[in-house]
Amino acid sequence: MNEIKDCIDALLAAVQNSEEYQEFMKYKALVEQDPGLMERVNAFRANNFRLQNEANRDELFRVTEQLNRESRELRSDPLVNAFLDAELALCKLMQRICKSLTEGIELDVPEL
Repeated sequence: MNEIKDCIDALLAAVQNSEEYQEFMKYKALVEQDPGLMERVNAFRANNFRLQNEANRDELFRVTEQLNRESRELRSDPLVNAFLDAELALCKLMQRICKSLTEGIELDVPEL
């Protein structure tokens, strides 16, 4: 288990030193300088997460349209746009890491 922990620690350090993470942290700090803006951005992020994970089919169109309006409004601010782009790049990095790990381990999970 110590070997796995050491590798996880090394991976964590590599992610924290990555360009994606550094950009995300830079723009996060800049957006946080305006607490009201950060609050609006976090509300948008939470709504986006809920849409992707909990959306009710009956409300999907309405919720998607509302989220698109919020996105257009927030992304008109170059700082918010840069922050959300940096967050997306970091999330894609994390997805690639998770995909590589899961593809490298044979669990023999049947496909649906």
